[in-house]
Amino acid sequence: MSSTSKIALAGFAVSFAALPVLAQDAQPSFIADKTFTVCTDATFPPMEFFESAGNANAVGFDIDLSKALAEKWGAEPRILVSEFTGLLPGLDAGRCDAVISGIPLTPERVASYPGVPYFSTAVAVFTSEKSELKIKDAADLAGKTVAVQAGTSYLARLEKVNDDLKSAGAAPIQIQTYPKQTDVIQQVLVGRADAAVSQDTELAYRNLQSPGQFKTIFTFPDTSDFAVFVRRIDGDEAAIKAAVAALAADGQLAKIAEKWGLSADNIVAGASQ
Repeated sequence: MSSTSKIALAGFAVSFAALPVLAQDAQPSFIADKTFTVCTDATFPPMEFFESAGNANAVGFDIDLSKALAEKWGAEPRILVSEFTGLLPGLDAGRCDAVISGIPLTPERVASYPGVPYFSTAVAVFTSEKSELKIKDAADLAGKTVAVQAGTSYLARLEKVNDDLKSAGAAPIQIQTYPKQTDVIQQVLVGRADAAVSQDTELAYRNLQSPGQFKTIFTFPDTSDFAVFVRRIDGDEAAIKAAVAALAADGQLAKIAEKWGLSADNIVAGASQ
């Protein structure tokens, strides 16, 4: 672990120790049945995915985080796999207690669902390693075909770029949407899309597992935080914040990050940086 990580985690420990005892011991309302049910879209490595076709159980950072939270509350973890577009509606319908699926905090999401951040990330544009496409800015994607997963914030991001391109009289980006991130990846591999959009976490993991397949050609300058989303019930958000802070303070989040090839420097202990 880097010295920066150690300093950051030490800071987490100090801030966590300062929490009132009741906050540290608080349990969310949804584990009254001693079960913690999490909805996730297992197509987004290393956050959540199936290691092999036919596997029954998803793995990844978010799966380990879900299990660690359940253990802290003395509950049994239960993972429900759903397509991305069905995650938050599933939370609304009560099919799960929380959504933990590599979903960034956005003002639009927070307006409807409390979100507790746990990992900082950035959005990147990538293409095949064999591609000659080079860009200095998202506007350089004008006229190109770009694949994104349906229901993600990537679509709104590209639509905003298209608005700017239209104002400048330039050709728009041809945006293709797919239900799964694995579908998006496939479009780049087979050449149906010039590029695609994802998080830096996924690209780092895929390049670690399969070197020479993809390359990042642009990273948006802003960062965002992956978050645990829950229903708006008194006390639940505070209980999750305390639990995430505790997992950061005792080093469990750092171990999970290391396991999946991610930097502990990006851990956000229940509060955005």
